[in-house]
Amino acid sequence: MRTAAGALGIGLALMLMLLLSGLWEGVQQRITAYEDHLGADLVVVPSGTENLFADPGSVPAQAIAAVRRTRGVAAADPIRTLYLILDLSHGKAAVAAVASVPGGRGGPWRMETGRQPRTTDEVAVDASFADEHGVVVGDQLPVLGHRMRVVGLTADSAVFMTPLLFTTEAAMSQMLRAPGSTGALLLTLSPGAGPDRISATLRARGLTVRTPAQLHTAALDLATRIYGSPVRLMVAVAFAAGTLIVALVAHTRVSEQQRDLGVLKALGATPGRLRRIALGETASLTLGGAGAALLLLEVARRVLAWSFPSFPVVVTPRTLVIAGAAAAAMALLAAWLPARRLARLDPATAFRSRR
Repeated sequence: MRTAAGALGIGLALMLMLLLSGLWEGVQQRITAYEDHLGADLVVVPSGTENLFADPGSVPAQAIAAVRRTRGVAAADPIRTLYLILDLSHGKAAVAAVASVPGGRGGPWRMETGRQPRTTDEVAVDASFADEHGVVVGDQLPVLGHRMRVVGLTADSAVFMTPLLFTTEAAMSQMLRAPGSTGALLLTLSPGAGPDRISATLRARGLTVRTPAQLHTAALDLATRIYGSPVRLMVAVAFAAGTLIVALVAHTRVSEQQRDLGVLKALGATPGRLRRIALGETASLTLGGAGAALLLLEVARRVLAWSFPSFPVVVTPRTLVIAGAAAAAMALLAAWLPARRLARLDPATAFRSRR
């Protein structure tokens, strides 16, 4: 029973380490979900824009025409992105709104049910947002003072804390009373057209050009500045507490065996043999804890996915390696110290010990 309790304690410690690390990894992936699905070669944005949602601005009509006339640009799809607060019947809800041209780039990349918006009075919302707020296809949502009909539910679009809401670029231009301009242009280049050459040409005309990778990095940097430090601090505390718990459990378990190991020494066991016994038992205990940790982690992931879908837990091989290495190092150290002390004892003293 003590062995099972020790393995469970190690499992809980490892699960905590993996859970918080996986939470931060999942948050980072969710933050850049839209930037990762732009499908564009280049993005023309308003001057000074680093983040599509946090830096609202507009690209004027003359700039749009100039971009479309540029040799090597096969298509320039306009989009608008901004944060909105929806005034629902049961309270307010924050969303990240995306307006795109039907059939163009920048719209929903996967539908769970229904279809993409086509007219100026239609929207599609994230499926997890719809489930949380009781929204179904056919309902109406207030968007910037206009009643918009929900025509579809999108999948994999629950950006961290602010799920995506999709509508048409024409609808958003009307609601913002900004006809002719747009928020950004998603460029598709002709075959053989070099992105560097096109970027240099557009910048020479005074336009600001970003790559999807740059927008991805900017979104991640902004989120890290806002809440990355407290999350990473929690991960660090979890790793410290977890490794100490592993060390304590392993040390206690080996210390309980000191009398038995002392008897073995009195019977002629060498110090190396004692160390191998202690290390072998600790390794078995840690492996049992690792198995328990994986089971507990899967349970925790399912509970979080059901209760808080905007808080995904993504466990990467790198996280598993780091957590495993930390636990193994502390467990081996915890086993080595009592075995080393025992190896220095006089056999008769070890035999008379009540520990």
